[in-house]
Amino acid sequence: MRSIAVKLWVAMVLLIALVLGILGLVQTRAVEASYYRIEARRMVAEAKELADLLVAGVSPQAVGERVAFLSQVFRANVLIVDAAGRVQHWCGGGRWGQIRHGMSVNGEDVQAVLGGETVLRQGEHPLFQDVRMLWVGVPVRAGDRVEGGVFVYAPLASLAARVRGLVVVLAAALLGGVALAGVLSFFVARHFSRRLVAMEQVARAMATGNYAARVALRGEDEVTRLGESLNKLARELEKQVAAMERVNQTRRDFVAAVSHELRTPLSVIQGYTEAILDGMVTDEEQQGYLNAIREEAERLRRLTDELLDLRRLETGALTVRREKVHLGEVAARAAARFKAQAAASGIDFQTAVSSAPPVSGDPDRLEQVVVNLLDNAFRFTPAGKSVTLRVAPVPEGVALSVRDTGPGIAPEELPHVWEKFYRGDRARTRDAGGSGLGLAIVKQIVELHGGRVEVTSRPGEGSTFTVVLPVAPGGETGGW
Repeated sequence: MRSIAVKLWVAMVLLIALVLGILGLVQTRAVEASYYRIEARRMVAEAKELADLLVAGVSPQAVGERVAFLSQVFRANVLIVDAAGRVQHWCGGGRWGQIRHGMSVNGEDVQAVLGGETVLRQGEHPLFQDVRMLWVGVPVRAGDRVEGGVFVYAPLASLAARVRGLVVVLAAALLGGVALAGVLSFFVARHFSRRLVAMEQVARAMATGNYAARVALRGEDEVTRLGESLNKLARELEKQVAAMERVNQTRRDFVAAVSHELRTPLSVIQGYTEAILDGMVTDEEQQGYLNAIREEAERLRRLTDELLDLRRLETGALTVRREKVHLGEVAARAAARFKAQAAASGIDFQTAVSSAPPVSGDPDRLEQVVVNLLDNAFRFTPAGKSVTLRVAPVPEGVALSVRDTGPGIAPEELPHVWEKFYRGDRARTRDAGGSGLGLAIVKQIVELHGGRVEVTSRPGEGSTFTVVLPVAPGGETGGW
């Protein structure tokens, strides 16, 4: 190969194959290693929080629910043992069906954790044959004593699937790049060699994680198309990595929000209970403390119920009955539940129900929508102000609206009021009560019924939440 054109052609083909090969190898390893680190840190953090709950002495039922929740979030097997290595709680499948409460378990990991060490390992585990696992073990400490251990075992199958998809994309891009380089002419070798160097620099930037780097494109020849392929690959990788990070961030935010919501009432209950047990309160104060404990327990129950409802709604596990429902009747039943609250709070509660055709849906779930909207309105409406509930036909179907005259919602917060646990100045504050899930449940139920929900608000004047549902088939002429 004495010809410089042939040598350059071969060099170009080899260079492109090398760059894309290095990129694929580096990115595959980097993504895999990063994902392992993120998951391992999350698992250790969650296991430590569960260990803290055990030390705090929460009820076995609450511990069991937390174990099941962690098993669902990580798709993992969760095991809790006491200081003697006896099983106290477990959740999972496979050979775990043989595990029973009080059974003694041993092994290197169990001994290490009961010795006060935190275990973090990856590979194959005897309990999960032929399955690559990532598992952690955290001791349950009470002062200087180790009272047990928490173990979380998570499979790595989902990561392997993502890595395989990335390898296919990189392999396709490599073949495309080699094919494109093969048609380049000897007469333009010197011209595009400079651009080829630029592509190499961009590819190396991508290999270090800089997916924003792009090739400057000029002309319409083969080299330009090669640059377009590289830029497309960079965009796809940038989207994939960003999507993975958003998913992980969503999971982290959700777990953190739920943990935060649980921690506050549990802390109140623990503090008041300890004060009563230590004899630090009078009989009159004790009654107040017990009332506070009952209120916090009720808040925990509501939060658990709403979390379960929201989970079933999001996963489609919640089935709804389909029958003709008059929103006016649903609104009247829901309004009756707030009459006494309105009188006690000094709020002028008005209803305006017009004759409207029926909609198709589940009356219980639709009443839950109205109750959640009214509850939200009353929580943010001060004494002397008003709340109005309306039902009326509209061109798209039947509209139900709840208007309050509270402080209103800032424009920048309006797109976020439907998010779980969103904390704004007006929407979903713990001091005003509520779990921060009511509006998210409203949105899920309404969309499950084929409708839409929207909110309008002006700071200082109040807010209006409007639900619009389609008319039931054959119900256009009916009314209530």
